Formats: sequence, C-alpha cells, structure tokens
Amino acid sequence: MNARKPEILIFPLVLLATLSAGAQSLRSLVQQGNSLYAAGNYAEAIAQYEQALVEAPGSMEVLFNQANGYYRLDDLDKAVDAFRRVAAESRDMMLVGRARYNLGNCFFTRGVKQRDSDLQKALEDLQAAIGHWRQVLDVEPDNAKAARNIEVARLIIKDIVDRINQQKQQQQQQQQLAEKLKELLERQKGLTQKTKEAVAAVEERQIDPNQAAQRYAAQQAEQSEIRRETEQAAAQLQQQDPNQPQPPQVRQAAEELARATDSQKTAESQLGQSAGSAAQQSEEKAAEHIAKALEALSQSDQQPQQDQQGDPQQEQQPQQASEPNEPAEPNEPQQPPQQQAAPDATAQEILDREQKQKEQRQMMQRPPYQKVDKDW
Repeated sequence: MNARKPEILIFPLVLLATLSAGAQSLRSLVQQGNSLYAAGNYAEAIAQYEQALVEAPGSMEVLFNQANGYYRLDDLDKAVDAFRRVAAESRDMMLVGRARYNLGNCFFTRGVKQRDSDLQKALEDLQAAIGHWRQVLDVEPDNAKAARNIEVARLIIKDIVDRINQQKQQQQQQQQLAEKLKELLERQKGLTQKTKEAVAAVEERQIDPNQAAQRYAAQQAEQSEIRRETEQAAAQLQQQDPNQPQPPQVRQAAEELARATDSQKTAESQLGQSAGSAAQQSEEKAAEHIAKALEALSQSDQQPQQDQQGDPQQEQQPQQASEPNEPAEPNEPQQPPQQQAAPDATAQEILDREQKQKEQRQMMQRPPYQKVDKDW
C-alpha cells in the first residue's frame, strides 16, 4: 500500500528549565506508545496510551492515537467510540476534522466487510461513512480525499442497492411460487384420492373395466396437466437468478420438483394402462416431493438474505479511490519535537486490502495439496 506519511501534530511544549515528574512520565508514555505503534505493535501501543490517559484524561490527542490503534487491530467499534469523542470534545479543529474523516474510514471498512453477510447493514455503514466525510468537506471544501471517498462509497452503495432490490424481487417470486406449489400439492392429493376411489370401485366391482378405463383416462389427462405446471414451477426456480449461485434450499426445492415430475410421468403411464394401484403409489410419491419442495422453499425465504455475489475479483471497483484516511495521527500525543508518521490510506486501498484478506482466508480454507503417485 503506497501510503504517504501524514504529519503528526505535537503538543506545544513549553521549554522550561525543569519538567515535572508527571510531565516527564506522560511524555515517556506517549513516546513509548508512538514507537510501539510505528513498529506495528498496536495492542502494546494502546496500553501505553491508556496509561497516558490516566495522567491526562482530557487529552484528545492521546485518545485519537488510541483510536488509531483500535482501527489497526480491526476493533472498529472501539475506534468509532474514541473518534466520536475526539470529534465532539476536541477544540483543535484540525484534529476534529481528521477524527471525522477517520470515522468515515471506520464505517467504510465495516461496510465493505459486511457486503457478503448483511447487505442492509453494509448499506447503513457506507451511508454513515459518507455523512462523516461530508462533515469534513463542510470545513475543508478542498479535501480531495474526502470528496473522492464519497464517490467511491456511492458506487458501492449503488451496487448494494441493486442487489437488495434483486433480493426483494426474488423473495416476491418465491412467495408467488410457494403459493403455486400449495395449489399443486392440493390438486395432486385430490387426484390421488380420485385414483384411490377408482381402484376401490374396480375391486368392489362397482364399475366394469370399460368404465374404469374411462375414469383412468380422465385422471391421466388431469395428471398430465399437473405435471406440466409442476415443470413450469421448477423452471421458474432455475430462472430466478441465472448469474448467481442459488441458495441450497432453492436447489433442494428444484430437485424435489424434478423428482415429483418423474413420479407424475410414471403415474400418467400407469393410468394409461389402467394400473390404478400402481398409479396411486406414484401419485402419492409426487405429492410427497411437492411437499418437500414447498418446505425447502419456505426455509429459503426465512433465511437471512446474504449477498450472493460471484467472484469478488470480478467485481468492478472504483479507480484509485481515496481510502478514508486511515487513522492518520495528525495530532500525536504529547511528545518531543520528533514527528512520527502514521498510515494515510485511500479507499481503494481499503478495498484492495479487504480483497487480499478474502483471498488469504479462501486459501486457508482449501484442503492441502496431496501428491498422487504417477501410474504411467
């Protein structure tokens, strides 16, 4: 990540002949925290800043640095709380601006992370990020990074809104399809009852073979119509979102409908041969499969909607966005005039970093490669 080194604003130090023991201790704690932070030991740096805050509880600069550490550890909730306090209580407008900017950074990062698990929460966080960056622009209209970050977040929000709308449309289609399956199930059960009655009438010799054949032929036509509508329902499931993987419950529902149509075809053939008892059994199986498909579809509708996106590498990402200023430590806590650099990332870098982390997690989840003995 090509991150320039932002400046650290230091406390104005009054050069006195002697410093009090408390001031020396505070400065030492801050220096140690800064050194640990620069070395990437963020947890230890936070501990040093915490001790410094005991001696100077009102130091917004120390709190700002601590928030940076939390951000670096991906403890975004604590980072948000600390940055909010800095933005609300600091009298240093430069520090307030950077705290607001970093708040945008926190919400942006959290929103990006939630795109695969909760689109609605991701949307809310990205909208919050934009709100914080706009506050920065209210004070610094020429802040190019804040302006660029807003554009990046808007592009991602547009994509999320499109996906949310697709999910709503899918839910509506699934609800309509569930109603259709309920209707088909009742019709299939009704046909099974008719076949059962016809079989009983034949066994009790209430009707002759010619009359039985006529009744079976009528039921065969009815079964054929139910089968065609069942096939149409299965096709609707397959067409819901051809470009994205289907939830397992939807795939299960489609498989059950395929089994149902197989049983229905068998029943049609058996009814055509006046094999009433065998047809009844096939019809019962068809009804069972339709019921299972309906149950699977209902479970899918109850599952929390997740972002069913494809390969994240193929997702169009904004060009060189300004990643929200990673905790930029503009005002490092009280320290001697030795200015220490802190990260100053861009929004695109946040996206790239998140993508790399996803790839690393995927690599870790893959089974280890095992050598296969050659047989040639």
